[in-house]
Amino acid sequence: MAQQLTVSDCKLVLQSLLSAELSAYRGIAIPYWQEPADIDSLELLHLASCVNEFFCLHETGAEDRLLMTKSLDDWAALVAHATCETSGLMFRTSGSTGNPTSHHHKWEHIKAEVDSLAFVLLSSKPIKRVVSWLPLHHLYGFMLGMAFPAMATIPQLAVTDAVLPKLSSGDLLVTVPPRWEYLARSRRAWEPAIYGVCSTGELSEHTGSSLLSQGLSGLLDIYGSTETGGIAARWLPETSYQLLKHWQPGCDAQHIQRENDGAELPLLDNVEWDSERHFVLKGRLDEVISIGGVNVSVTYVGQKLRALESVADCTVRVAKQGTQLRLKAFVIPRTSEDETATEINNAIKLWPAAERPVQITYGADLPTNEMGKLTDW
Repeated sequence: MAQQLTVSDCKLVLQSLLSAELSAYRGIAIPYWQEPADIDSLELLHLASCVNEFFCLHETGAEDRLLMTKSLDDWAALVAHATCETSGLMFRTSGSTGNPTSHHHKWEHIKAEVDSLAFVLLSSKPIKRVVSWLPLHHLYGFMLGMAFPAMATIPQLAVTDAVLPKLSSGDLLVTVPPRWEYLARSRRAWEPAIYGVCSTGELSEHTGSSLLSQGLSGLLDIYGSTETGGIAARWLPETSYQLLKHWQPGCDAQHIQRENDGAELPLLDNVEWDSERHFVLKGRLDEVISIGGVNVSVTYVGQKLRALESVADCTVRVAKQGTQLRLKAFVIPRTSEDETATEINNAIKLWPAAERPVQITYGADLPTNEMGKLTDW
């Protein structure tokens, strides 16, 4: 698998990774990466460490060479050469359920997953090009937007701005639920034989139905996580997911087993098995919800609010904004409402969008019922 990542492939992944990392480092949005002409020495160290971690360059001893140049082309050439000797890639979770965690995916596991995805996609659909409208340094983006077209020798187009280019018959559009919801609402006219892939969060039944009724020829919904990779898939409007061929059922209903090494991994959701390889989802095992394709812990967001000096206490719940799920908060100020509101507004500007409460109510006491249990407001 690693040998099939060209310098051009690595440059696209680096542009995605570096834009995201510099945006997080500076606390402001950075346009799609071209050349890092204005980064200082500390930023260079940070970005080099991020590239080293993602591509596991420390396994080759090539990581220090990143500091010898700021040229994106030089970094891409270095990475492409080094990955021929590395064990795999390190993908990070969003951190919305706590601190971000890194998960190593070996090249052989990446290859097994891509083989499974190719079996699902190419055995029945005439895919001529992959159009990826999502970050390529995330696991789902890399698997579908980079590794799959590379291994299948299919042309790939990475969309680097907010405008989706004209699609043609045979295109496979890979993006996330919020963008599929946008496309469904905008009532696009779909050319024949255009297909889609959705992952990172469950797509609403209404959105899937709308897309198919508007002429999208097929929409594949992939179930998985950063920890496990892709686990199962279904062609909408099917309700049951089928295990991808590199997985098999585990020791019980909440575990799956990887075929090539026998490793067992837990599922993050309650599932109900229809057959040996088919299941339906029955909700999360924890209180994590998906907002805009990002897993968010309601408890964690509440902890972040309570950590602010002007917040005495708070409770956080899910709010519905049209067809979108967002968060709302009820906050008890420590001194004045104005002071607390100002601190919260300044703080959440730096949070990931999915974690930001879009409705904040202030009061002297948290809302409870006659039994003393927290209630909605």
